Amino acid sequence: MKITIDELRAKMLSTLGEKFPLPDAERIVEVLLWADMAGVPTMGVMKLTGTEPLQDVAPLHAIEIERESPVSVLINAGANPAPLASQIATDYALEKGVSSGISIAGVHNMFSSTAAQAFYALRIANAGLIGIVQSRTPASTTGFVSIDPLFGTNPIAFAFPTTDEPLVFDMSTSAMMWYGLVLAESHGKDIPVEIAIDSLGNPTTNPTEAMNGALLPFAQGHKAAGLALIVEILAGALPGAAYGQIEGEWGASFIAIDPETLIGRDEFRKRCSDLTRKIKSSRRQTGVNGIRLPGDRSAQCYQESVRTGMVDVEESVLAELAYV
Repeated sequence: MKITIDELRAKMLSTLGEKFPLPDAERIVEVLLWADMAGVPTMGVMKLTGTEPLQDVAPLHAIEIERESPVSVLINAGANPAPLASQIATDYALEKGVSSGISIAGVHNMFSSTAAQAFYALRIANAGLIGIVQSRTPASTTGFVSIDPLFGTNPIAFAFPTTDEPLVFDMSTSAMMWYGLVLAESHGKDIPVEIAIDSLGNPTTNPTEAMNGALLPFAQGHKAAGLALIVEILAGALPGAAYGQIEGEWGASFIAIDPETLIGRDEFRKRCSDLTRKIKSSRRQTGVNGIRLPGDRSAQCYQESVRTGMVDVEESVLAELAYV
């Protein structure tokens, strides 16, 4: 159903405000609201529903800095919600990236998904820097033809500034996001073939069996498993989070690169824009009406939501939020 952006924001703030200070709740809502506006519902308000909603998180302590240098910071999230810790990590990555030319912020000991990786990468790109974001989640995906889950869904995102809107690439290294299984199970629907296996390693289209078994890497390929491995290292081993485990700390890393350190910001923007124009103006295969770049659909959804002031959210999801 359609709901105004302001009403959805108010409902989320009311739901989170029962447990978190308003400034923290606002930063979490900013991430979730962007996802719903960008047409990525599994990364939006849905994070406040289900069996482990963000508003039920019980932090162990305040978010704190464990190590810091001119180009880096290591953050202990104190079991706070991942979107909040990720916002703070992005702040540091941006600040240090601007002052030093390149930076990395690592986070461990945070709870739940960071939500849409593109949100943080976009924040960095909108400031004129290159943003690279990756996070590891509890193991749910096989790797290299294993049966046991070894990696998380392990998403990674890149965002590059252009003379127009940033170019964004955001992907999960698994064939489906975990919340895709949650959605399918809640709606009583099967998942596509070649997405998951059951606990014995047999192919399955049953989301419950998949949750008790494992997701497959996208395209069932070694390249995808290899990329999941890289994310497991950069977002798990490097910032001191868990790795290769079903249980354990969630982790993430945020990298900011200032093009000024090499070719310069303005020239880099021009080159990225020129590249996108070349791609979109290239010859198309038969039956193809137009070439769409990564992030185009989300950008269009977001702009349409801003234009209308409305966002589309499932009525069953809204019913689980605090009454406003």
